[in-house]
Amino acid sequence: MNRKYEIAFLLREGDPGEQAIGRIKENLEKHKSSVVKDDKMGLRDLAYEIRKKREKFHRAMYYFVKADAQIESLPEIERIFKLDEDIIRYMILVED
Repeated sequence: MNRKYEIAFLLREGDPGEQAIGRIKENLEKHKSSVVKDDKMGLRDLAYEIRKKREKFHRAMYYFVKADAQIESLPEIERIFKLDEDIIRYMILVED
């Protein structure tokens, strides 16, 4: 069963963030999901410092994806997002 999701990402600034966008789309399609719409909001200052693996981030690239995904594939997709070094934070929401 497919559901509609909206996924928000905070990506590392610069080229690594741009490469992460390609990997995000590739991983979603690999797990039987289709990207309906994506929107790159650009580089923004963060409201507070985020630390991830001994690095401190003050700025991040905001990226949003609307996707149709199978419920069964969601845990694997989340696992991949957690392991990606260029994804600082992500949030998956179910659209009504």
